[in-house]
Amino acid sequence: MSLLAIVILLANLLTKTVEPLAPLSATDMPRVMPTEVKAIYVTSTTAKLQQRMTELRQLIYDTELNAVVINTKEPFGPRIYPELKVLVDELHKEGLWVIARHVVFQDDELAERQPELSLKRASTANWKDRGGHGWVDPANREVWEYNLDIAQKTLELGFDEINLDYIRFPTDGDLGNIIYPSWDGLKLKEEVLRDFLRWFRQNLRSQAPYAILSIDVYGETFLRDFAGSTGQRMTTLAPEVDVVSPMVYPSHYRSGNFGYTNPATQPYGVVYGTLEKGQLLFANAPNTIVRPWLQDFHLGAQYTPAMVRAQITATTDAGNHNGWMLWNPKNIYSESALLKE
Repeated sequence: MSLLAIVILLANLLTKTVEPLAPLSATDMPRVMPTEVKAIYVTSTTAKLQQRMTELRQLIYDTELNAVVINTKEPFGPRIYPELKVLVDELHKEGLWVIARHVVFQDDELAERQPELSLKRASTANWKDRGGHGWVDPANREVWEYNLDIAQKTLELGFDEINLDYIRFPTDGDLGNIIYPSWDGLKLKEEVLRDFLRWFRQNLRSQAPYAILSIDVYGETFLRDFAGSTGQRMTTLAPEVDVVSPMVYPSHYRSGNFGYTNPATQPYGVVYGTLEKGQLLFANAPNTIVRPWLQDFHLGAQYTPAMVRAQITATTDAGNHNGWMLWNPKNIYSESALLKE
């Protein structure tokens, strides 16, 4: 090559426009989960109301809270909209951990739209639980793919964690007359849920390596190593996820649990007893984080700020320092129970 040709080549290289690399998406960039996640639950409706969100963000600023759980899939279908990304970005700027609550197998919308995936009655009509909600088959691969697609779209909005709720088989209604379109009953319920979680996590991580996966389970799953009718057996499911969130609402315990006539009136004892006993179930999943759902609503007793605080204290007294999440279906929380020390 002549000297002139070399000069021309170098000139072209120096003046060539280089396309910038595409910015990393939120799912590509790791955000560090707080050591103690202290969250409140927010419905998809509340998340759309600017005034309500302003009030809740002020509550977070004034207290020890550092995270928000927002519904992104309900039994009535996905609740994902463009404005949600704006909200998530704003919450991130305020230093908050943002969790997407995703209802899985209780699914009115999918059961109605694709009845071949729905649990059935002998009459071929869609089966419904006591609350009138439809359910889809936990063993059906199309159901799995549908939920994965929604979760991936959720992560594209910037959410840090996918929290799977209703990750179980039905527990109320005419259970004896359920016909499953896919599950043949040969595989144990806990194995069906384990296989789903393993598949879901692997596929979710293939697109979003840093996404955190958590599941909500009944509080009673911490009291014994048994799947029961739900399929929620901790020794089977815990190794498949990052975080397990038992719903230790004292109002949901039966009379006689821990020796209490009305467990709802004993928030400290119920939460402490559940978490302490549950520690024995995680020997094969030592890295799994336990982060309970706590009660901040009136059921079984009038819940005072002191009763809310008693649950928080019980959580740490039981040796659990991973945080907690507060549930109130109306998103009204006991501020005085959450004040910074």
